[in-house]
Amino acid sequence: MLAVAGGGLLGLTLFLSYGLVLLAPIAVAVVIAQKRIRPLVVGAVAVAAVAAAFAGLGFWWLDGLSRTRIRYQQGSASARPYLYFLFADLAVLGLTIGPAGVAAVAWLRRRTAAFWLPAAALAGILLADVSGLSKSEVERIWLPFTPWLLAATAALPQRHQRWWLAAQLTTGLAVQTFIRTNW
Repeated sequence: MLAVAGGGLLGLTLFLSYGLVLLAPIAVAVVIAQKRIRPLVVGAVAVAAVAAAFAGLGFWWLDGLSRTRIRYQQGSASARPYLYFLFADLAVLGLTIGPAGVAAVAWLRRRTAAFWLPAAALAGILLADVSGLSKSEVERIWLPFTPWLLAATAALPQRHQRWWLAAQLTTGLAVQTFIRTNW
């Protein structure tokens, strides 16, 4: 029952924002961490049912994505160089999650249970980055992924947690004080 509800909610999420499709790896990671395939299959069927319902009402998701890509390129994205933002967006993400987040993501090992959610979030982020549909929009499009990356900080050695907290605080204050933003 939970797999049907989760798949249905994920299916509806796909129609809220095209960027949220990149949350799917997180849902898959939860199932992988549980080492059960049935919920993944049931959830996928529920996602497909939602997509079929929208298609039955006349909205085809892939057509919408294609038109969104065209509109995106017609807007300010055309003035944003792909190669620059391919790397700049990742640097901004590093500032967003702070030094503890960056260290924690680098620290994770595949054999730990804490690996799956941050790895799935990172996979979604890298897909978004390579797609070129989120150039210079890290603070808006990638924000739903940051809590999943920061969950990795639980794997940092406990003896260093105060130092990482101090580094996070210092980074946050420095960004807020010295970087001028439009918001």
